[in-house]
Amino acid sequence: MRVSRGIRGGGWWLLVGGAAGVSAVSWLAARTLPGVVGGALVAVAASVGALLSQRGYRLVEEEARHTSAFREELLVDGRGRVPRVRELTDPLDAGVHPAEPLGDARVPGARVPPFVRRNLSDEIDEAIRTRPFVLVVGESTAGKTRAAYESVRAVHPGSAFVAPDPAIPSALRAAAAAVRRERSSVVWLDDVDRYLGSGGLTPSVLRRLLSPGPGHTSVVVATIRAQERARLTSARLTSPGEAGDAPGARLVRDVLESAHEIRLDRRWHRDEVARAREQHRDVRLARAVDSAERYGIAEFLAAGPHLLTAWRDAWAPEGGHVRGAALVSAAVEARRAGWSRPLPVSLLRELHEDHLAARGGPMLRPESWSEALTWATTPLHATSSLLLPQDPPDDYYVFDYLPDAVSADPAPPPIPDTTWTRLIAAADPALCEDLGSAALDQACLTAAVDAFTRALDGGVLTAASGLAQILGDRFQIDEARRVLRTTLAAAPPGTAPETLAALRSSLAWWCGGAGNAEEALDLVTALRAEARSRYGDDHATTIGIARNVARWTGALGRTGEALALSLDCQERALRLLGPDHLLTFSTRFEVAVWTHGDGAVRLWRTLATDTRRALGDLHRLTHYVFWNLCGALASSGDTEEALRVLTKVVHDRALIFGPDHPWTFAGRLQLAGLHGETGRLPEARSLLATTVDESARMLGHDHELTLAGRHQQALWTGLSGEREEAADLLRTLLDDCERHLGAGHPLTEDCRARAADPTRTPWYYEPPSW
Repeated sequence: MRVSRGIRGGGWWLLVGGAAGVSAVSWLAARTLPGVVGGALVAVAASVGALLSQRGYRLVEEEARHTSAFREELLVDGRGRVPRVRELTDPLDAGVHPAEPLGDARVPGARVPPFVRRNLSDEIDEAIRTRPFVLVVGESTAGKTRAAYESVRAVHPGSAFVAPDPAIPSALRAAAAAVRRERSSVVWLDDVDRYLGSGGLTPSVLRRLLSPGPGHTSVVVATIRAQERARLTSARLTSPGEAGDAPGARLVRDVLESAHEIRLDRRWHRDEVARAREQHRDVRLARAVDSAERYGIAEFLAAGPHLLTAWRDAWAPEGGHVRGAALVSAAVEARRAGWSRPLPVSLLRELHEDHLAARGGPMLRPESWSEALTWATTPLHATSSLLLPQDPPDDYYVFDYLPDAVSADPAPPPIPDTTWTRLIAAADPALCEDLGSAALDQACLTAAVDAFTRALDGGVLTAASGLAQILGDRFQIDEARRVLRTTLAAAPPGTAPETLAALRSSLAWWCGGAGNAEEALDLVTALRAEARSRYGDDHATTIGIARNVARWTGALGRTGEALALSLDCQERALRLLGPDHLLTFSTRFEVAVWTHGDGAVRLWRTLATDTRRALGDLHRLTHYVFWNLCGALASSGDTEEALRVLTKVVHDRALIFGPDHPWTFAGRLQLAGLHGETGRLPEARSLLATTVDESARMLGHDHELTLAGRHQQALWTGLSGEREEAADLLRTLLDDCERHLGAGHPLTEDCRARAADPTRTPWYYEPPSW
């Protein structure tokens, strides 16, 4: 292990020095000092020597532990030491996808072509030179890892290259120890999503990597696939306006938003293609240039499209690799479910049987297990393999191009319940939280509850936010708050401040959602003060919390103050992060919330256009923008346009959350209510007939949404002239509301008042989280 000169061998020097010192004093005392004085001096020297020896033994043991951890958890050279950047000879060690080899594939560098500088290479160089944390974002096989690697080699050749193993949770601690022992370090986090989350790369761990101590410098250089960045972003949007945080998402957000991001396109610019063409001596680049109209250069070199085709073609019985195709399918599905670590072969073997059975099982005449595993792990087209063996040798990653290709499908296949069950049972608590986040994002609520519960029981406190999110979406807001309060009260001493802040942020959202805006404002005001002290005002974390302060300030009726604060957040986000950053869109959302009249409609329309362009129709923020546009249109009197927009919102909600999600039922009830308000009573009653039945079946007869739907049925029935039938519906509903919701619930009170006065002004209930 290479360490800084002042530390290397310190323990051994103390041992040797202590022993030598005692020997020297003993020799001197025996020859020059009286017996009593000499004996006292020898005794003192022996005591000092013993202390030095104890300290030396501790240092030797500590250095041995560090050396052992480095060898197991970090990239090391042949001597077991962290290499200098200039000593790196093979880009594959940094995670670069291999290409077809030229010559002897065992020669370092033979499996990658010459580097073609990208148009953004100068920008990456400058960022690595001047920024503490650089994140290169791009699609799988966009060339992001190679571009970042070459910039690191150009800018920091003399620095230590600290590359922790993402499959080992403690590797980041080893990395932090390594940067403390080096004068200058580059911490390399390829596919940084594999390091994120509880027990991984949190803001406090990032600070330890970036601030190793006086006289030491380090820079963190990371990459992430654009699809994974989008997934992490989308998963954070849990409530209207992105005012709340998904499970553990605040920790992920704080890490990612502290980076200087550079986005690299998969399709190469014509200038880049021209530079690649100049490398005419490399036949691999020549072939890639010939395909540049269809694929990105790096994409073609890594054979991503060819590997995808090979996997899909392997399902043909005549191909002889159906079990191999099932293996790859199982690994792809596990990755889509949030399993970001290498997949153990025992679990892979178990999962693949379901895929094989679904396609016909024995009827396909599958090959043997060993043949299937050999095929899936053999490099195809002399490049990457579909499954990538890891250490230990029975663990595998799936080639990341494949899950991205499946997820890019407009309607990717759903992940079966059996897969969720097996993955959750096999995962440790930290990984369970990742699985829960993925399940929540895919509206697999039963799996999400199981995963978050297992994570929370295992000590991952931020999983409580995930459970609270599911409870809140079911309109069990009091229970959501109870889970968060209980978790905060039980947090052990020494819990990371970021974890406590994430839980307090979630609690603030659900306090506000329950109508207690004062408590919500108190919580987020305290969080903002902490963020300002830690990060300053011009930081994404502080801006995000300030936006929440605006939300609950406005909810208390101080709308002018809320608008001013929202505008300040918008200005800071735009200046720091640019117009298309998610946080910038979120601050614009908040500005629109507290703008009234025709100005609000204009802001919502513009924001809807921009989020649709940048994020897509089914991104949750886009969805919430259109939902609020509907409300603004209805308030302005344009009910026809409001109905059109709300119809789109309900359609999209079924795709985003699933057809049986409480939010989907709530949207359908809101659409029925708007139909009724505008005199379209047959349409309202028709929509309610199916919605109430389905809500009762999925959520229960006593659920607030089911009762709210029955209330609308009675309301629109009475206004349709069927007074006696409406009265009967109200009497039955009143009994059920009193029993399940209580005498003071707005639904109960309206049923009681309407029974006494059937001509009462039409009104229908909208729960706080609608």
